[in-house]
This record gives sequence, C-alpha cells and structure tokens, in this order.
Amino acid sequence: MLKKIVIRTVALVAAVCIGALSLSACGVWNWLWERDYGDTLGTDDLFIGNNGMESETRFEGAVPYEGVGSAHGGTDIYYLGKEGSPNQHRIIVIDPGHQIRGSSEKEPNGPGSEDMKAEVTWGATGKYTGQTEYELNLQVALLLRDELIKRGYSVVMIRETNAVNISNMERAQIANKYKADAYVRIHANGYDDETMKGAMTICQSRNNPYADCVAHYEESRKLSSYVLDHFCEQTGMTKLSVREMDNMTGTNWSQVPTTIVEMGFLSNKLDDQLMLTEFFRYKAASGIADGLDQYFVWVEEQENPAEDTLPDADAASSESAQ
Repeated sequence: MLKKIVIRTVALVAAVCIGALSLSACGVWNWLWERDYGDTLGTDDLFIGNNGMESETRFEGAVPYEGVGSAHGGTDIYYLGKEGSPNQHRIIVIDPGHQIRGSSEKEPNGPGSEDMKAEVTWGATGKYTGQTEYELNLQVALLLRDELIKRGYSVVMIRETNAVNISNMERAQIANKYKADAYVRIHANGYDDETMKGAMTICQSRNNPYADCVAHYEESRKLSSYVLDHFCEQTGMTKLSVREMDNMTGTNWSQVPTTIVEMGFLSNKLDDQLMLTEFFRYKAASGIADGLDQYFVWVEEQENPAEDTLPDADAASSESAQ
C-alpha cells in the first residue's frame, strides 16, 4: 500500500512540474489547473438523463465540484447539478477536442463503417501565438463547465487534463452512456488560406448514413444554430454558418443531440490573437451556455406545445347566435 502511495505521489509531482513548464513556455494560461483525485460521492440515487426519460443506467459516484480553476485527472468526470435546479436533469457532455498526443490507431468512421480514420489528433497550433488547440479547447471547456454548473446543469467532462488517450468514438460513447441532452464538442479551426476567419458550428446532415445519429438531426441543427448565434454575439467573432458534415467520427457515433463549435481560425492573425485572451475565453463559455439555454427553451416548446387557443366550432356557433 505504501509503495502505491509513493508511486502515485511521484507521478503526480512529475505531472504538475511538466504541466507548469509547458504552460509557462506557452505563455497562454494564467493559472495551473489543480490535479485533484478527490473522493467520489457514494450515492445510490438513480439519475435519469434526457429530461426524465427512462434509463436503466445508474450514475453513482458524481465527482465533487471543486470550483473555478479545478481539474480532475482521468476522463468521464460527472458533476451532479444543484439540487432543486430546474436544469439538474439536463446532462451536458463537454468534449474539449484533441489531447496532448494523438493516436494514429484506426477506428471506424461510424457504426459498421469500413472507412477507418485515426482515433484522435493533437489539433492545430496558433500560427502567430503558438497556442495549441488542445490547451485552448480545454480552458474554454473548463470555463463552460463552471458556467453551466452555476446555472444548475449536470455536466460530464470528457477530459479535464491534456494527458489522456481517448478516441473520438470513445468520446461519443461517453455522451451516449449518459443519454446526454446535449453533447458539445469544443474545437478551433486551421486552414491554408490565412484570410479565413470566424466561427462556425458543425452537425450531421439529414442524409447522415448512421441511423442513431441522423435520428437527432433536427435537435443537432437547432443546437448548432443557437450556440453559434450566442457565441458570436458574446465574443464578437465573425459569424460564418452551421455546416452539415457526415465525416466526423465523434458525431457519427453519437446517439444524442450534438454540435461541434469551431471557435475561430488559429491560422488567422486576428482570430488567433483574440482566442489567446482571457476575455475571449470567458465570453466563449458564456456564449455557448446562452445558446444551450435557448436550445432547451426550444426543446420544452417541442415537448409541451402550446394549446390551440381558438374556440371550438360549438363555442363559435353559440357566440354568433347571441
């Protein structure tokens, strides 16, 4: 037992030191995320996702929320929303795209597909600032987590540190496991043409070949549209469009409403420099959260359509006779 504790302590110290060096060299981060392996909450509660739809999955062991700036190691980190909040049964799964090292191992582009793609890459790098996409994605994702927890949502983080190894298929499968009400994938763009700038969101098309994915086309399209509108309104980023693409592994494996947020172009000078700022990152998180709020207003309208207020035929005849 003592040997295990010593090994774990040494590994933790090494990880913190390496992280501090990389963040200092990058010049991007204003703090070092804490590595917290805190105890999980022992709960026997049955947590039901999809706003109360039946689920046989027991989500025991929600991780205690440590507050702004905290980060847990590992993957699949679940925070239970505030008791009594109307948003508690809305489960938002957040995927900070990429990771510190990519994996060239292959996985199917979708269920049953013969098209094989690399499991995950490490992402783009800012041409003018040197910031890495995987770090940018993570910081915005952590701020989004904080904002959503403040608004009462339950949140699942695919990752809270960069040193993970989890494929795009596996990320989608985590969202499926929790029957996420929204699966938000945080990314940034890169392109050969340095004049390309602005934000976009991506979802599947209505012709997506994977049945479980295309079943959520309408919700994914609405989610993508609302998130893009509010993201650009908050950050001032140029608004491009919602793009429909069917070659994204993490989307094709998804069985829940999904959007990819491409926050800006790391290959464009103005976008790259803006995304480096703390102002942008906080506004990005706030804008995405606002988009989610509006999306769930729309969802509730679909679930509880307003009753027809026009008088029925008998009532109309009675009134006309008077």
